[in-house]
Amino acid sequence: MALSQGTMTLPSPVGVCPDLRQETFELPAQAVSVAEARNRAFERLRQWGMSVDVCHTARLVVSELFTNAVLHTDSDRIGCLLYVADNQIRIEVRDQGSYASTPMLLFPGAEEERGRGLQLIETLTQAWGVESAGRGLGHIVWAVIRP
Repeated sequence: MALSQGTMTLPSPVGVCPDLRQETFELPAQAVSVAEARNRAFERLRQWGMSVDVCHTARLVVSELFTNAVLHTDSDRIGCLLYVADNQIRIEVRDQGSYASTPMLLFPGAEEERGRGLQLIETLTQAWGVESAGRGLGHIVWAVIRP
């Protein structure tokens, strides 16, 4: 369809979402990297126009998932993927860990100091899960937030 001044509207390529925003980064598997990961996620989502409340939620989710990867895997580096499409934010944290167990929801006693991170993820997100990154390649823990 021709528009004024000789321009044309071209259809979007099949399978491409026009409002897709995506960022991937990788950091050393160290406690100091957790703050960098959560702040980077917050700032990127703000740049993409997400509300401050949604950005704070995403920051907390990234913080919990990244912390779990640092504490519970033998990874050298941890990757994080953020993307926004179809009115949802998907956060993925990928470790290199070579361990037999899969991250799972725990229910620690009131006196225990740890073990509530995935309960928080369960409360803050619409969905979350764990996928194998491949045999011996660790896990991808993901969560979805709907603004």
